[in-house]
Amino acid sequence: MMRMNLTAIVLTFLLALPSAFALPDAFQKRFKFVKKDGKLVEVRDASMTAGFSIRPYVEFIKDNLKKEQALMNSKSDYFMEVEELLAEDFKSMGDEKGDQTQIVVDALKALRDIDVDAIFENPQFKQYIEKIEIKMGDALNSLNPFVIARVDNSSYFYKRAVTYQVVKWGLDLARKIFSSVPILNTASYVLVKVEKLIRERREFHQNMLMHYLENHESELGLEKEEVDLIYSSIQESRIPWFAFWESNAAKQGWDKYGVNKFYTNVRMANTRLRANRSRYSRSGSRLNFAFQEVVENNENVIVNLFDTNDMFNSKPAVAYNLDNPQKIARKRMILQLAGLGMSFLSLPSWIKDIADGYIKSHYEKQRITEGSLFGYFESQGETLMQEEIIKQYQNPFDVNLIL
Repeated sequence: MMRMNLTAIVLTFLLALPSAFALPDAFQKRFKFVKKDGKLVEVRDASMTAGFSIRPYVEFIKDNLKKEQALMNSKSDYFMEVEELLAEDFKSMGDEKGDQTQIVVDALKALRDIDVDAIFENPQFKQYIEKIEIKMGDALNSLNPFVIARVDNSSYFYKRAVTYQVVKWGLDLARKIFSSVPILNTASYVLVKVEKLIRERREFHQNMLMHYLENHESELGLEKEEVDLIYSSIQESRIPWFAFWESNAAKQGWDKYGVNKFYTNVRMANTRLRANRSRYSRSGSRLNFAFQEVVENNENVIVNLFDTNDMFNSKPAVAYNLDNPQKIARKRMILQLAGLGMSFLSLPSWIKDIADGYIKSHYEKQRITEGSLFGYFESQGETLMQEEIIKQYQNPFDVNLIL
């Protein structure tokens, strides 16, 4: 009798194991491991979209410009609120006089009186957008949008890095056809952002996948060597088009290229956490390779150990504020629009370049790494937190994230 009861208990425990350790339904819907003759060939992501239209970003930036203009005109303390929102981050890099903060404020002021409809409804602007859409669509046809890793080809992504050519062509075209400075600046801004957002979409999903590779490897049904090759393909996809030497390095050490890169970054993340522990009144759980729960300045936050706060501040960036989940998305939208507004300021180009680089260093890399935080929230069934990550991700080309 005792033995039967014990057997029943063990059997019940074993039957419970699959549900306790099974991959989330969203993972099963999203990712597909494509094999040939029993060997992994590629990883596909069903949530990526085929075809290309520039319209989602045009509407995104147009709508947010109008919303921000309405806020500027309706709130007397608007610019004071902007300064307060940026104060902590900007002063941390020595901006005690507020020089960089003032540039952001001035850039937003430059957008206040722009006739948004006059720009976006301009016939020349519309024709330009149509030409860019066709050219970018043709370039993207060389790359299957559903493939986020190709393990049997060590130069799969590098040989297909062609969208930068569209940017060069499009900027030259804009300078030739637009005599209006506001239209030229806006068209150039839209072109550069669109190309970057298209590329970043794949990286965001790869980071999501890496959360599962790190934390659910035994449940994937893959050999360890196949997992290592996925890491290699992910890292190969991030080699800039001009870095032929790095492409050669990937080919020569393909079996371990990605996993070596990955764990080098993990060690750097661990070092960054140790170096900054004194900033935190409490350290909570390590969520995955890139993210850690902490209490900083009396706020419960999740910090990004892979990316620093900005180019001048080496502390880990805050990726999610549990006490104020909308704060990061709001800050990033202000900084994005300031990037456009800066093109309207009468400043020397070298000052603009420094300010633009500093502004982008607050969000560009961070929001992509947050793909792995999205993966963590997905694996925990935290839909509301996933929604907040989408808001601060701010990529209108990536709309099918929650499955």
